[in-house]
Amino acid sequence: MTVLALVVIFFALIIVGAPIAVALGGSALIASFLFSPIPDGITGQKFFANLNHFTLMAIPFFFLAAGLMERGGLVQRLVGFAQALVGHLRAGLGMTTVLTCIFFAAISGSSPATVAAVGNILYPSLKKEGYSDNYSIGALATSGSIGILIPPSIPLILYGFVTETSIPDLFLAGIIPGILYGTLLLFTARFLAVKEGIKVRPKASRKEVKTAFRSSLPALSLPLFIVVGIYGFPEFNLFGFYYDGGAIFTPTEAAAISAVLAMGIGFFIYKELSLKELLTVTAETGPRVGMIFWITANALLFGFFLTKIGVPAAMAQFVLDMNVSPIVFLLCVNVLLVIVGFFLEGVPTILIFSPLLVPAAESLGIDPVHFAIIMVVNIELGLITPPVGINLFVASSISGLPVMSVFKATLPWMIATIVTLMIVTFFPPLSLFLPNLGQ
Repeated sequence: MTVLALVVIFFALIIVGAPIAVALGGSALIASFLFSPIPDGITGQKFFANLNHFTLMAIPFFFLAAGLMERGGLVQRLVGFAQALVGHLRAGLGMTTVLTCIFFAAISGSSPATVAAVGNILYPSLKKEGYSDNYSIGALATSGSIGILIPPSIPLILYGFVTETSIPDLFLAGIIPGILYGTLLLFTARFLAVKEGIKVRPKASRKEVKTAFRSSLPALSLPLFIVVGIYGFPEFNLFGFYYDGGAIFTPTEAAAISAVLAMGIGFFIYKELSLKELLTVTAETGPRVGMIFWITANALLFGFFLTKIGVPAAMAQFVLDMNVSPIVFLLCVNVLLVIVGFFLEGVPTILIFSPLLVPAAESLGIDPVHFAIIMVVNIELGLITPPVGINLFVASSISGLPVMSVFKATLPWMIATIVTLMIVTFFPPLSLFLPNLGQ
């Protein structure tokens, strides 16, 4: 009865137009008030305690770093280097778009931020080069989704926080699937360019590649710095200096340092960041972070309520009683998450469904790290499907095209996302190889 009331109240709030955060927190509060499974005082304490976690501080810093990269000239240098590498190939600028999204994703952790930062620079260039609207905006909207798979990743941070899974392990798990997804998108860019009739650019000389690399080196050093800092160096003894190995700093500290470095590079190396733009980026970051934290606090309250009334445990027991195989379970999860992706953004999807599904997955012997990557690739698919696919709206604002036109443009590119999802689902070593290597 309590679960039924919770679901009815939640959907009633959605129907009357309440934001998803209000529907999550409001339904939990109303159901708790009616059936009293949680004392009111504990409910209030839990709501504020949900945000009192060191791990969550990584989110605003990665968002800030992404904004500083865009305004400080780092994205332009990444574009220049990618163009020097593949610009001479057929679909060179299309492939440049994919590569730049991969580079930027390795710092920002956010797909919408990747689409916005790369799209504002490359969409006009793609159009000027002669690429069609469909090709240009389809490449940007889909390639931008890689931002939440290649570490760092905001959804992976939230998943680790909610399920108490190692965030460094989750970051490692996203590397190989992210490279696979990027490779499939590069092949898609090349294949679709055949119909575009684009002239092939001259190959960049060694000197031009060297110059582009040297110019982009400060920007490229950021993801390397993050990876080395989080995972550290192996144990070594050099000329009497002994280092016992291990991590240098946490993912949260890495986020803060990356924001400081992006600011320093923009101010003192590229000299394209001003104090006024720094204040603008900070002001733009605040509402985005506030929205995520507001959703997080309410979603965790919703999850806490479900846990108190025993829903995750009951779901795990139900899966065991059904005696389904792990493969059948993962197929059902994929179908569920694809449907959910039509209506929910990535953050609430992670916060609502990971506490429900992870216990059931673990009861079948599915590694929670592997399961995290499956969830994230499903979220990538949701980012480019209407009616709430946020990448579609960002791409629409960049191009001026209607959202449904952007969605149609992503359909050929979406094949790469679906293939990645299938491989990640049915081949766990792809996700688990690097985390297991580090143990």
